[in-house]
Amino acid sequence: MKHLLFIISRWIHKYLGLIFLLFLAWMSISGVLLNHPKQIEQFSVPGFLVPKNYHPANWNRSSLKGIVQTENLKADSIILFGNQGVFIADSVMGGITPFMNGDFPEAARKRRTNQVIIDKKFGRLLAATNSGLFSCNINSSIWQEIHLPENEDELRKILILPNEFVVISESAFYTSEIKKELQFKRLVPGKKDRVTSKPLFSVFFELHDGSIWGLPGRLIWDAAGIVLFFLCVSAFYIWYYPKKWKRRYKRKQRRASYREKKSYSFLFRYHKKLGWYFAILLIVIFVTGAFLRPPLLITIARGKVNKKWYPAIENKNPWHHKIRNAFYDSEKDQLVLDCGDGIWAGKLGKSFEKQKLPIRIFAMGATVFEEEKPGIWLLGSFGGLQRYHVAQHKTESLLQIEETPRRGGPGSLLVTSFIQIPDNGNYVLGHYKGLCDLKGNPVPKILEVPQFIKDNYKMPLWNFLFELHNARIFRGWIGGFYMLIIPLGGILGTLILLSGVFDYWFVKRKKKK
Repeated sequence: MKHLLFIISRWIHKYLGLIFLLFLAWMSISGVLLNHPKQIEQFSVPGFLVPKNYHPANWNRSSLKGIVQTENLKADSIILFGNQGVFIADSVMGGITPFMNGDFPEAARKRRTNQVIIDKKFGRLLAATNSGLFSCNINSSIWQEIHLPENEDELRKILILPNEFVVISESAFYTSEIKKELQFKRLVPGKKDRVTSKPLFSVFFELHDGSIWGLPGRLIWDAAGIVLFFLCVSAFYIWYYPKKWKRRYKRKQRRASYREKKSYSFLFRYHKKLGWYFAILLIVIFVTGAFLRPPLLITIARGKVNKKWYPAIENKNPWHHKIRNAFYDSEKDQLVLDCGDGIWAGKLGKSFEKQKLPIRIFAMGATVFEEEKPGIWLLGSFGGLQRYHVAQHKTESLLQIEETPRRGGPGSLLVTSFIQIPDNGNYVLGHYKGLCDLKGNPVPKILEVPQFIKDNYKMPLWNFLFELHNARIFRGWIGGFYMLIIPLGGILGTLILLSGVFDYWFVKRKKKK
């Protein structure tokens, strides 16, 4: 019986491994690079290497996140901002040109702009980008970087309070009085409510990339990724080159050289040893990865893990990489935050309290999160767009779209932003459809994407690798079937590893006997 299992296991390990060789190789390299976004943020992938469905069309894929009217500061001008950077247009939304001179970053990932606000008192713009905070005198059109102490995170929002600016990153708050020379100081408020559990999805994600144990964990997981790549290369060599030597011997009567045999022996020996030593860690990576994409994601979406069973290095900063969006609630004079662990509200200098809203914010976070007027909030995500009346604790949908109820599923439009075009009405932006009216119909003629944006499109290397790593990059070729690539790859990759471990153990045990 054991010999039969060994024969089946060897067949699985050899042939299934060869079929998935390329898949495992690209997952290993992309995984290692994705673990270090700061090290690759300067690099971009040219447009001709990126599938066409990723190119800007009708301001989709967050290429437009908002607009700002400069009013009396620069006559008839409107500022547009989003993932492609910052642009300026005239009042009829024509003549769009780049507006990124000076210190504004050139790399595609670093110039992604999450918000631009206007400071009327001093005639300047402030931009929150993935790489930091920038200020621009509207007349000089030259951007200058503003230093934020101890900041290495992407900036999420700039809020204007009665007497100060508050810049919010993924992990902290930065405040400065509204004056000509801005000087920001860093704040990290506490949380009044103790969070006793962690979403199971987050635990799986942190187990998948090693961040559950901080930088040491990431580096160990990087080593596992490099080992996986070595296993792929050595597996191909072990399978292919003996066949090549046999063919050569038949044709030329020439045997494998000493160096070739030495290389084969080295790769074969360490293929077995490293596969055995890293098997458990690689299985953890494969299994958690399979559950981070639909359809297996649905099985853990609502799960939670009690923090006392959470084996992580807990960061002392309660906001560490959790903040996704924010706005200033003028009625209660407080900040409201959308975070990975819920909605929080509070005043600077005091502890924040967790809030319960009658609106489900989709897992990707709030893409529209602002105060429309005192006591009325606009809340949007991939699940839809709602107007929330705080006092009455009731909501109304802004979208005039009939949705098919899908528990836990996204809406049909995948809302990324809500904008008001001067003298032209309200519009919503969808992840795939781009600029649409409130009925979900694309309206490309209202605000056309300039040709120079399409011609000069580049995709940040990190985002390209992320789309490759989660297989979404294949959506344009195989449609919705792309969702099966990662779950199947994770399950079959685990089977390949387990069969290899069994083979190694069986042979080793037989030799001992």
